[in-house]
Amino acid sequence: MPASNLEISVERFNAALASLKASADRVKNTQPLSETERTTAVTRIDQAINALQRVLGDGGKNAAG
Repeated sequence: MPASNLEISVERFNAALASLKASADRVKNTQPLSETERTTAVTRIDQAINALQRVLGDGGKNAAG
């Protein structure tokens, strides 16, 4: 994988991770997530899994569990 594709995948993963951390912090502070925030969190999780699978190549087929 070219370095630029790897860098893009890592940036997407980091963005998804930051969003998930923010959501987790809100949950810790007992502030429930809105439906939109929940949907966004699920989308970010999917994006993070897809980014990791791209980085890992064929070996990442089972990265989602």
